[in-house]
Amino acid sequence: GWLWKTSPIDMEEVERQRLWGNSRPTESFGLFLSHTWHAPGSWKVLSLRLQFGWHLVTLAWLLTMSLVVLLGSLRVLPMPTTLQQNLLGFSKACPAGPWAFVSSCVVIFATIYCWPSLIGRFQHPTCFLDIVSISQSDTELQVRGIYGLGGFLSISKELLVLLSPTYLSRLWCLFELAAYRKANPSGLITVRPLFIEQQVFYLIIGATFASTIIWGIFAWRAGLNTSIPLTLLALSPLLFIVHTNRKLMMEKHQTISGLKKFNLADVHCRLDKDRVFILTAISQWYGSEESFVDYVKGPLHREVVAAATNRLPFHYALLTVLIPYSVSLDVLVALIGAGAPSEAILSELIGSGFGWVLCWQLVSAKLLWVLCDKLAAPRSSRVLDYLVSLLIFLAYFIFVFAGYVISDLLYSTSMWAGFAFAGFASLLVLLSYRL
Repeated sequence: GWLWKTSPIDMEEVERQRLWGNSRPTESFGLFLSHTWHAPGSWKVLSLRLQFGWHLVTLAWLLTMSLVVLLGSLRVLPMPTTLQQNLLGFSKACPAGPWAFVSSCVVIFATIYCWPSLIGRFQHPTCFLDIVSISQSDTELQVRGIYGLGGFLSISKELLVLLSPTYLSRLWCLFELAAYRKANPSGLITVRPLFIEQQVFYLIIGATFASTIIWGIFAWRAGLNTSIPLTLLALSPLLFIVHTNRKLMMEKHQTISGLKKFNLADVHCRLDKDRVFILTAISQWYGSEESFVDYVKGPLHREVVAAATNRLPFHYALLTVLIPYSVSLDVLVALIGAGAPSEAILSELIGSGFGWVLCWQLVSAKLLWVLCDKLAAPRSSRVLDYLVSLLIFLAYFIFVFAGYVISDLLYSTSMWAGFAFAGFASLLVLLSYRL
């Protein structure tokens, strides 16, 4: 991730010389990474780690949970506490431990952070990254690289735009977008707003905090009167996520809609020589600067709107519920180890774990995301703006808690009622994510 931390313009000469050593000859690029150095490098790294590593995170979690459930059920793992269970006539204080929850937290964050170093070099596509693919220390090679940008774009299968609020205000970025379509008419343009992975990461952190408190509710045998305020506390970090999500979604809408009013005089370039090169290339490729402006306002704007999305992808939503689901696995292990009847185990597994924790939370995450997008516009005052975020949070909380109450009533009294709730919740998932 160190390549993304600092613009080459701000590096020392020794650092710039190191960069060229990270490149290698290639016949084509799977990805041309387009970004602006004005966006934080850490968020670009996180975006790429989740885009290309979410399936590895999910697989690592699945393998780890399978092992933990097996060892826990066989009582190989110590059980330091008890969970009181009253399920389908089975009532017992079951020995339990937070091993699925703890290992889930460790494996998810460790895999997100470590997978590029461990296996990324064996499977990632060949990428064009300006700081490495164009020499930053040899002037002759740098000029050749800059003037050969059209060639790089023409042999790139996909242009991946890491969209940030300042992206479309940078002349280099707009040039790469427009030049890619000119040099590669059939190439794929993918626009990924950085805030999506940023907010998903915040949701994972929030889910970790909430799951910690939920586990405590189970271990302390809190009643409904206590669990309501504790659950509200557990979900409270989402209020911050809701407010920032609304703000970032609005910035994305404003950034793209700004292309309709595009003016070359309003876009920026740090080096005058780069601006001269880009404007010269624009005149050669589009005939004139005016034709380029018309292209940006028209066809390019429509393509960017179609390629960019605020939607929460299903695989990202799944990542946000894996840690809460691990808490239900700890409950499941406690039941198995205590010798609960198969009906009680299946009711917990399907009615509670799959129905409420997994499916209902997936629908809840989608509801939260859609409300943030639809109500993204800022209000007339800061107080009203925070009030809208609070109302979105409360709507989310009511939906989550209502699902908990309904599922608990059904799966704890009838296995088939629990199955029915799980079927209904899974249908909502299919409709919400259009799977």
